[in-house]
Amino acid sequence: MKLLKFQRTFGFFAKFEFGIFMLGIIALLSSVGSFIEQDESLEFYQENYSLTQPIYGFITWKSILFFGLDHIYTTWWFLSLLIILGISLISCTIIRQFPLVSNSKEYFFRKKKNSFTPLPFSIKFQNIYFLKESILLQIQNLNFHLYQTRNLIYGYKGLIGRISPILVHISLILILLGAGLGAFQNFKAQEILPKGELFHIQNPIKIGSLTSIPNLSVRVNDFWVEYENKRVHQFYSNLSVLDPIGNEKKELTISVNHPLRYQNVDFYQSDWNLLGIRIQNVKEQEQEQKIYEYPLFSTNQGQANKSWITWIANQKNEYALIFNSLDHTFLVYDQTGKYLGIKNVGETIQDEFRVLDIIPSTGLLIKYDPSIPFIYGGFGLLILTTLFSYLPYTQIWVYQQSSNNWIGCLTNRGKIQLEIEFENLIRKIENKLVKNNLKTS
Repeated sequence: MKLLKFQRTFGFFAKFEFGIFMLGIIALLSSVGSFIEQDESLEFYQENYSLTQPIYGFITWKSILFFGLDHIYTTWWFLSLLIILGISLISCTIIRQFPLVSNSKEYFFRKKKNSFTPLPFSIKFQNIYFLKESILLQIQNLNFHLYQTRNLIYGYKGLIGRISPILVHISLILILLGAGLGAFQNFKAQEILPKGELFHIQNPIKIGSLTSIPNLSVRVNDFWVEYENKRVHQFYSNLSVLDPIGNEKKELTISVNHPLRYQNVDFYQSDWNLLGIRIQNVKEQEQEQKIYEYPLFSTNQGQANKSWITWIANQKNEYALIFNSLDHTFLVYDQTGKYLGIKNVGETIQDEFRVLDIIPSTGLLIKYDPSIPFIYGGFGLLILTTLFSYLPYTQIWVYQQSSNNWIGCLTNRGKIQLEIEFENLIRKIENKLVKNNLKTS
């Protein structure tokens, strides 16, 4: 009764056509979300989707903001579509798939010889002693689950092919659950930090409505760049996660595509920069020598090959220092633009200044997204169950009379393979009959 009531209420959602229609709508809207940039500023949309030159004649920044196309995946209507699709999958699973699997596990016998005629593979044999037992043994060797009562035999194999649609639905529900969870609980932050800095996450660029930023203390222990053929090959940051009293909980060297993960928070290496230099004026008396910090200014922001410049001066001379890398070398020019040579960190400049250190900074992208295990697990299960769904579900029947035996097979796919197996089975039975005739003759 409960199943019938559920079927009357949700029967429309369980229809295959309705589920495909919902998948198509969601896929179409998702493609719009990949076409229109998401979660950008108002100025960005006003600049790229102007009112005077609308894309395709109707896409402007006003229409984008009105329909929420700047944050499609968190709008109420997109989440509603996900919920409806989830209801459709659950309804189809309960109303259609569970009864189908249940019926597939139940045995039913063909008790009339006429019932074998419609089967794609069937044959009639003359009955001899122990023929049924021989047939039963051959069927067991083909890994069928068998049921027998008196002169009737029924078997099936490949039940996983019937169960896999249920697992496909479960995997899709996991993906939808992850998408809904990620819409409300996530954040993304960007931090630019010098080497040796201790920081808390405080510069979020995206945050979910139900997300609270974790109170984590992280220290940048070190930063360095690896060069190959005078080009940046990789850059690294050594990070330590600290507890509230400063004890180290986890330490790891990260690089691009190799993040640090702690309490579901991922720290990615995203960028790097040079902030400044530390110098000494060697003309000062030794007891009066101080360490000065000068900022470095980028000369080509946004380009692959970075370089930085700064100026240092005393009462007589001024020098321009240019840094092209973090390999502790730099170029020196005087105030007239004359090239004075290449220097290493620690060497003096015209016996006036000594560069003691370069101050680098690391760019960290910090992300928290609890939906990732659901989405990855859902897609992993979807891949496996999609493969399982191609496995055939095969049934076999045997009906014995006093003078004849009928054998028949049926499968939902893999008919060529079943035909081969059925022919091999028939040959073995025929060989049994031939041997029996030879003995009786």
